[in-house]
Amino acid sequence: MIRKIYPILLLIFVAFNCNEIELLQDNPLDPDNPDYTAPTIVLISGPTDGETIETSSLTFSWQGNELVTEYRWIFDNGSWADWISQTTVTLDYLDEGDHNFSVQGRYLSGDTSSVITINFEVDAVQGPALIFYPRIQFPSIGQNVTFQIMAEEVENLTAAEFLITFNNSLVTIVSITQGTMFLGNGESLFHTVYDNDQGTLSVLMAVLGGSSPSVSGTGVLAEVSLSIQSGGSSNLSFDGTEVMKDPQNNFIIIKYTFFEKPLHFQ
Repeated sequence: MIRKIYPILLLIFVAFNCNEIELLQDNPLDPDNPDYTAPTIVLISGPTDGETIETSSLTFSWQGNELVTEYRWIFDNGSWADWISQTTVTLDYLDEGDHNFSVQGRYLSGDTSSVITINFEVDAVQGPALIFYPRIQFPSIGQNVTFQIMAEEVENLTAAEFLITFNNSLVTIVSITQGTMFLGNGESLFHTVYDNDQGTLSVLMAVLGGSSPSVSGTGVLAEVSLSIQSGGSSNLSFDGTEVMKDPQNNFIIIKYTFFEKPLHFQ
């Protein structure tokens, strides 16, 4: 009886191994499979390469071929996001200027697609305008963070005055220095008062002399350094009384103001 069992066991073993080899050869994720297709992705929404957009928020969407299961993306000089299954992302609080967005897909096997990169420009602000730059930041508790207050697309600016409020339980002002916009013209006035007890910062600046009685274009009015005191979220805000004037002491109509600058403390 024992001798008759051996051939049966041998046939079962050979048949099993033949099926296993056939399954391995049919694996669509195996690069050695003659029918293997490398992972690919395409963008299906978002700006085209080189496009200028007039909004500070946009959504990118993408899709891969049927075997792509995960994706990752990166914006500007940030870090790659974690691999995820979702195929869309919305970017808010985009700063004026040039940006780039990249996305990549991969199979469960780890094989990755080529990286798709889109370069685009944001021109959401139609001046004259007063803005924070960057618009949003994610500092850590105990860290000092610096941002700029900018005039955007102004003509014949001689003087500017504004008041900013902030939550003094979360942030305090360390220093404020004059930006380059008025300095490049010659002598100028730059007067600031900040009160960390009240959570206020006032700035008055003006052209006092030089090659021209005014400045034009886009530039930095002031640079502010903050110390992060506690966790949470807070906004720095213009209080709505900001003023710009020309050499004839006429008001310059401020068409656009980013009234709030979000800070999210990690």
